[in-house]
Amino acid sequence: GRPGSARPPLPGDRKDDGHLQIHAEVQLKNYGKFLEEYTSQLRRIEDALDDSIGDVWDFNLDPIALKLLPYEQSSLLELIKTENKVLNKVITVYAALCCEIKKLKYEAETKFYNGLLFYGEGDSSMVEGDCQIQMGRFISFLQELSCFVTRCYEVVMNVVHQLAALYIITGIAGMHFSTWLY
Repeated sequence: GRPGSARPPLPGDRKDDGHLQIHAEVQLKNYGKFLEEYTSQLRRIEDALDDSIGDVWDFNLDPIALKLLPYEQSSLLELIKTENKVLNKVITVYAALCCEIKKLKYEAETKFYNGLLFYGEGDSSMVEGDCQIQMGRFISFLQELSCFVTRCYEVVMNVVHQLAALYIITGIAGMHFSTWLY
């Protein structure tokens, strides 16, 4: 036959089946390498994003933010139910104190931290009297902070008194709470 008229390989040809099998194996190995590289690249991106993602929210870039928190409809008294009424009262007191501490922590983070951290920051070229005006505006913030600190002091004192009362009660009643190691 003519040089350009070679017949195409037939499926029954053993020589061509071997070439196809080798070609398929090479392609399969290339695809496996591609998947491994792609997976490692995705893991690097995920790790980089995990390090950079935080609770920072930029209003200019994203004016709407959703706060997704589970909402519990049960009250504290409904959740604390044991056979021992004294234990119920003790747990209720400590649970209420923990809730109060959590609220105080949230209020400190959202209301007072930034005001204290960034007071006086910004324009360094203030004219005469600007510092006094800024301090005058800051006085109401300091009054709220003073009330907040007083409330924190009262809650901490209440926690200490409750712990002391629990220690006395357990000593008189001869009760011992198990120590749990975490």
